[in-house]
Amino acid sequence: MRWRKLTPTWRRRLIVLAVVVGLALSSIFGYRAIRIFDYHQRVARGEIQVESLRGWMTLPYVAQRYKVPEPALRDALGLPPTGHDERNLSDWFRAEQIEPGAGRKIIESLILSRPKPAGTAPP
Repeated sequence: MRWRKLTPTWRRRLIVLAVVVGLALSSIFGYRAIRIFDYHQRVARGEIQVESLRGWMTLPYVAQRYKVPEPALRDALGLPPTGHDERNLSDWFRAEQIEPGAGRKIIESLILSRPKPAGTAPP
């Protein structure tokens, strides 16, 4: 079907459809951009969110990322002092029968309570 052979009614419908699809796509990606921007602003202010701690993270990764000593993490969660560095948080919670929400809150409180050196950017 060629553009010139379309009746004015069909042309108008196609144009309206294209505008509606464009507005929908712009709205979806705009919403995503706003959420990402808001998330990064909260991180920049030093807020730690439970959703920023993921089940795939290992204790050494959390210790390095949030600058919390690994022994302090292990002690707070009641874990053995050494071993199983490759285990992620989900595996630790399952193995030690720690409720994931409670475990994340323990880690989050430990991160928030750590001393912040002056002049450094938050994680």
